[in-house]
Amino acid sequence: MRRHEADFEERGIRVVAVSPAPGASCVAVCAMFHFPFTCLGDPGGEAYDAYGLERRGIGRIIGLRTVWRGFRAFIGGHRQARAIGDRLRLPGAFIVGPEGGILWASRGREASDHASAAALLSALDETGRT
Repeated sequence: MRRHEADFEERGIRVVAVSPAPGASCVAVCAMFHFPFTCLGDPGGEAYDAYGLERRGIGRIIGLRTVWRGFRAFIGGHRQARAIGDRLRLPGAFIVGPEGGILWASRGREASDHASAAALLSALDETGRT
């Protein structure tokens, strides 16, 4: 997402990241990774619930893809820090119109199921939000 900051700015799009971690922790992590967008915490899960993002048991959120991505990250020198917030929340990405309605949605089926920046930009083009 960070590499596509200019693409979002060109389209006049404001990107907001919401994490199940408390606000201060979320902002600290975003700062540590130099994430150029607004970062908000939702430890109670209200936003996750409002957008229809599921909460599942550990056996249902970790699929083969998640294990493979974790293995590749580990081999690449990345280590998992202690998780903060609700680790059972599944990810999602949304394009929300000026009136507040959802124009496009991607709801994850497992922990690693994140929409790519390319998918978001393509969806923006399709919805006419360019």
